[in-house]
Amino acid sequence: MPRVLLLLAILISRASADDRSDAVDQILAALRTPNGPGCAIGVIRQGRFVYTAAFGAADAKAHKPITTATAFNVASLAKQFTAAALYFLVESGQVRLADPVRRYIPEMPAYAGSIALSDLLHHSSGLRDLNPLREVAGRLATRLDAAASLKLLASQSAPNFAPGTDYEYSNSDYFLLGLIVERVGGKPLGEFARERIFQPLGMTRSAFEGQADGLGDVAQGFMGNAPRFRPAPQPPLPDGAGGLYTTLEDLLRWDRSFYAGASGLAEFLQTRAQLASGERIDYAGGLTVGRYRGLRVVSHNGWLPGYSADLTRFPGQELTVACLCNRGDVEAAGLSRRIAAIYLGGRLRKLPTGTNLGYPESGFAELDGVWESRQGWLVRLWSAPDGLWVETSDGRRKLAPLNRTQLFADDTGFRLTLTRLTADRMQLQWEGSRPQAYTRLQGALPKRDQLPAYAGAYFSPDADVRWRILSEDGRLLLTTAEGWRIPLDAAGADRFIVGPWTLRFVRSETGAVRGLEVHRERLWNLWFGRE
Repeated sequence: MPRVLLLLAILISRASADDRSDAVDQILAALRTPNGPGCAIGVIRQGRFVYTAAFGAADAKAHKPITTATAFNVASLAKQFTAAALYFLVESGQVRLADPVRRYIPEMPAYAGSIALSDLLHHSSGLRDLNPLREVAGRLATRLDAAASLKLLASQSAPNFAPGTDYEYSNSDYFLLGLIVERVGGKPLGEFARERIFQPLGMTRSAFEGQADGLGDVAQGFMGNAPRFRPAPQPPLPDGAGGLYTTLEDLLRWDRSFYAGASGLAEFLQTRAQLASGERIDYAGGLTVGRYRGLRVVSHNGWLPGYSADLTRFPGQELTVACLCNRGDVEAAGLSRRIAAIYLGGRLRKLPTGTNLGYPESGFAELDGVWESRQGWLVRLWSAPDGLWVETSDGRRKLAPLNRTQLFADDTGFRLTLTRLTADRMQLQWEGSRPQAYTRLQGALPKRDQLPAYAGAYFSPDADVRWRILSEDGRLLLTTAEGWRIPLDAAGADRFIVGPWTLRFVRSETGAVRGLEVHRERLWNLWFGRE
């Protein structure tokens, strides 16, 4: 009889595993495009794969199929390996986390003297992000080497905020950490990581860009959406902030190092930061450590034009999901969580799904308008018959009432919640992230006859770029020497929206426009003086 029960348990287990695999296959079916790019997906439980899938083409010419051994550029997923390289310097006593950045990079401006290595590690430095700076200057497609990247950072007149007082993700932080590893370790980051991380763990198919030529089977990145994909340009992130190529199989080896016999490295990478105010933030060492629907989760994702990657670990359940894609239209972090939910089943806490309260009688229509954050970011809200639309820099979403004070939208594995605080204050929060507060923007939109007052030439010494604002046919246009002609969308008094940017024009005591500030995520208060 015991033998019969054992056989029955095995059969039930196999059937359950098959059901889970079928459910994941159904999620991935939408990503399978004939002759298009694809992904390598793995589910790891207790140190071994319980599910893998590899599909799509690794390149545009030969259409070589993606396999679990194909190397992908994983963008910001690289940051945990840069943090690991720093750990070995800290462990050996060559650097301390409290050391000022200028001790190792004296080229940085004087205000960097109060930025500690720990601020770089935890994104509390306040340093402006290299990519938005290049975007504003119209040079995002131009790849900068380490010397040019450092020169751009060294030319910044001010940080986003005082070091240690706030949190804002910035690729500049990890670019500088990679540079510190090189200067103190005496060899390029890629070589240091190969000797101290990849070789000891058997990650033979992983390398930073400077060491990646010998990997062979590397996935080319693709931009656009199915079926109109096109090859992506060379990835712009410098080593440290990005630049890592790795495989599904190597990430299995990396994942194992966080469990049995985990060293001080795992603790270092998973120690969350604390701001000067005492607030504990979720960013640790190249990893975010938080909770997802009741369970502890350790994760990081990465995105570049043509690539999307994510590694999400539920340590208490010894479950990890890895998603590597050579198409930029995949939201890999959400995909990982949707897959994880299949294996975690009832252990994930169910979120409330709303109320019987209809939108027309909810009173949320009073939120219609434009809202501004302390960083200068703008959000638009407007009502529809069945919900409230919200427009942020990353798109539009329709929210439904959750209760009398909150609305929500479930989007790609994460929930966005809007909370009404007062008639003139509200906050937005993505699941697992810090809440972002907004205040209602007061003041009327500029009238047509007032628009010429904004026209003129504006120069930013920090970005080394000149913009010209034109007033034509009752609208404002942003133009540049590179050929930009972008309409400015009026959002409030002296406020305009241009794609992901907010432009706030600044007036003198006499009321004349004397300049403008550009605000966006990772780049606050970039000044353009009027010429």
